[in-house]
Amino acid sequence: MQPPLKTLDYFQESYDIRVGQLKEKRAKGTKVIGTFCLFVPDEIIFAAGADRIVLCGGRTDTIALAEQSLPRNICPLIKSSFGAVVDACCGGSLSCAHVQLVDVVVAEATCDGKKKMYELLPRYLPTYVLDLPQKPGSPEAITYFLSELRKFGAYLEDLTGNTIHDEELKKEIHSSNETRRLLHRLFDLRRCDPPPVTGSEVLRVMQRQFFLSPEQFREGIRQLCEEMEQRIPSARTGPRIMISGCPMAAGNTKIAEIVEKKGAVIVVEESCTGTRSFWDLVDEKKEPWAALAERYLAIPCACMTPNDERISRIVDLARQYQVDGVVYYTLQFCHGYNIERLRVQQALREEKIPLLAIESDYGDSDVEQIGIRIDAFLEMIT
Repeated sequence: MQPPLKTLDYFQESYDIRVGQLKEKRAKGTKVIGTFCLFVPDEIIFAAGADRIVLCGGRTDTIALAEQSLPRNICPLIKSSFGAVVDACCGGSLSCAHVQLVDVVVAEATCDGKKKMYELLPRYLPTYVLDLPQKPGSPEAITYFLSELRKFGAYLEDLTGNTIHDEELKKEIHSSNETRRLLHRLFDLRRCDPPPVTGSEVLRVMQRQFFLSPEQFREGIRQLCEEMEQRIPSARTGPRIMISGCPMAAGNTKIAEIVEKKGAVIVVEESCTGTRSFWDLVDEKKEPWAALAERYLAIPCACMTPNDERISRIVDLARQYQVDGVVYYTLQFCHGYNIERLRVQQALREEKIPLLAIESDYGDSDVEQIGIRIDAFLEMIT
């Protein structure tokens, strides 16, 4: 068994450090933007002189508070996120210290549940909604999204008092691409058989991607890659698994931990906390606003239709990482990803790659049942 990677402590201990940093920056006048989704470009936020933290919830303890306003039968990520905002803004005791530092929430019009939750957020925090065309292949989609990004930029200029110059935007695009290249380096190391890091460890690192500052996150990824590159390969321990589907926000590591506890090796994640967050770079040779619109609108989220790009990417990742099977993870009541599972399953069947579909929430009541299903799946593919 490999000894723990020391660099993982850097990410484990980062929360309090980052909260302290944001408090200091906010005291000096920096605006802090709260985001929920990959579709909100960091580059525009940083070019406006603001900072950002992610607000997606992966904890169970904020859900009960959210259910006082939201129906029980919606996605736990929506409820957890909303509950954290309500708790932080109403003097609660659930220790969501980062939420209290947010000046404005920038929300994105993706799934129906989120869009309706965003209508309630202004009771607690100022909220700006970035609209998305949900047929990204239509000729008008890029034009519309570009107009939305420019309006978003104008909003941030009013908020911060800073002008977003093209040169500053290009600088932030280059910075974000540097982060994406480092993540490609990390995920390339996971192609090894066996990989020098577990999927659960990578998940906890990726959950910090949009919480830490870009400089802090890149430094941690560099150190982690260097440490992984020095590791002596060990014997293979189990089948290679890809996790595909819904995002796994901070606090939600249940499925990955069960899969690896049962003896499998998670080698890649097709999710917002995996490849979807960094796979494509922004074209640095193009006009910056147009380049951002093209890159971000190409994110293969299940809110988009048709979503052929996501199906193709899953198959491509399965080939690249030589996976033995795919665990398709859907949060309860996330209808977009749940319905899209059928197309994914059909595409993988043509590659003779088996798929196990798991639908779950943030609670522990189904841990034993999921474990039994994963045991049977791993036995079938070995």
